[in-house]
Amino acid sequence: MSSAAGSSLDRRILKLALPNIVSNLTVPLLGLVDMGLTGHLEDAAPIAGISIATTLFNLIYWVFSFLRMGTSGLTAQAYGSRSRERMGRTLAQSFLIGLVGGLLIILLQTPLSRMILSVLAPEAEVERYALIYFAIVVMGAPAILTTNAMNGWFIGMQNSWYPMAVSIVTNLTNIGLSAFLVLSEGQGIEGIAIGTLVSQWLGMLLLAAGVLLLYVRRGRVVLPHRLSALGEELGRYFSTNVHIFFRTLLMACVSVYFVYAGTRMGTLTLAGNALLYQFFTLFSYFIDGFANAGEAIVGDAYGQRSREEVRTAVRRLLGWGIGLGLVVTAIYAVVGGELLALLTDREEVLQQALLYLPYVVVIPLAGCIGFVMDGVFIGMTATREMMWSMLAAVVLFFVVDFGLPLEDGNARLMTAFLLYLAARGFVQLLIGLRLEGLGVPFSHHYIILAGTTYNEDRARSLRELILEALPEARLTEAMTSEDAKGSGRLYRNALLILDSREEPDVVARRMKELEERAGRVHTSGGEVALDLDVVLCDDRVLRPTDYAAPYFQSLYHRLNTQ
Repeated sequence: MSSAAGSSLDRRILKLALPNIVSNLTVPLLGLVDMGLTGHLEDAAPIAGISIATTLFNLIYWVFSFLRMGTSGLTAQAYGSRSRERMGRTLAQSFLIGLVGGLLIILLQTPLSRMILSVLAPEAEVERYALIYFAIVVMGAPAILTTNAMNGWFIGMQNSWYPMAVSIVTNLTNIGLSAFLVLSEGQGIEGIAIGTLVSQWLGMLLLAAGVLLLYVRRGRVVLPHRLSALGEELGRYFSTNVHIFFRTLLMACVSVYFVYAGTRMGTLTLAGNALLYQFFTLFSYFIDGFANAGEAIVGDAYGQRSREEVRTAVRRLLGWGIGLGLVVTAIYAVVGGELLALLTDREEVLQQALLYLPYVVVIPLAGCIGFVMDGVFIGMTATREMMWSMLAAVVLFFVVDFGLPLEDGNARLMTAFLLYLAARGFVQLLIGLRLEGLGVPFSHHYIILAGTTYNEDRARSLRELILEALPEARLTEAMTSEDAKGSGRLYRNALLILDSREEPDVVARRMKELEERAGRVHTSGGEVALDLDVVLCDDRVLRPTDYAAPYFQSLYHRLNTQ
């Protein structure tokens, strides 16, 4: 790859990654503002109530986390294949699933909240505030889930700037409206909830407007006009997302156990680990931007079925990911202690966290490859393989935590977590060597037009020659037609169907070699021994003139109706 092409790809990666990073960083800012506003209320119960309600929503929405990731990969591939119908169909499917899921959450809000609260078991006053907040904000469930679907769709469409702009607008609206209702109108926790609800629906409407104005009206995508069209490729959509669901479940097992293990080792260890975990969370906000860029760029290249572009994109993305890991590791090593001091003024908690800071310093290096490869696998819709790699990493995590002979339980936990992060990336790299389009060439479906001016007996010997040279191919029955150039000659044409992992230029060269073996010469009588033209590769038309010819269309129609 030339330096100019590499620089162009780097700019494309940054153009997609940076807006995602900005959007990610607005999430903790909004949480800080909400906490600040609740701090102006009468006691601590509202703060705890919002925290509990937020946990409720996280657990509920986690079930639908596939809406963003699955949608981005499928959309990016549709974008790469330039299929306006598939782009529109993927959006419609995801949007409707999000809408129905959101309505179900509203209908089932009472049993859902009771079930989760019975597990969390907060104090009565805290539970009362949590339910007040939950009852208002749950009305935004359809907006949240459809927003997740559209965010994934925009990423797949190689557009992360518009979702970033919407995220900034909605978060500023949330902050401004909540502050007004709490500080000026004295509405308390209800004011914060209303501000959140309004911003959720505003975000959904702005994203929907972007879809219509930027894509549908301009004819860049085609939305389904029939309900039956929504069922096309629905099996692939669900199989992709089922694997993402179980992969997320496995990841949640590690996250929940990390907190649980800290709890068993005492309040001080739990508090120290909570501070250290913020280093991982902060790094994830940055590296996720490059993972999202990978979903879009790799998915685009995969949709074009260009192995060279897939491999080039993966190399550049890994370069950015590892580079970011090195930089953040260096920052944590130099100012990690100071960052911890900003998070707490409790000396005993600070000292506890400092004991295990060296483990956290190397988290970016341990995890950078896994994060980037997640984006690569999503772009390739290799979600089954991503799930298996996560399972392998989770098994290693628990084997190390339960089996490593270290007396210090927290050191054992930290070691297990680091190895879990590293194993994700290592296993994905190994699996990548076996994935079609990355480690293995794509399998292409070729339709080749075979023609000759020879009589039937000589044409039969040509058929034998072709099938001897290409035993994996099949040849249709021939039909006779006049030469498209108007020479008056009669051609016997047939279609040669070939499935091969070779690229189109290689297959075209093989066809020319076969023509020469058949004695391809223009005789004085104008006869042609054998003419082999690669017309279609998968869904791509390589020779438009031949494709549009009546004899090709007739043969192709006959092939598709057999």
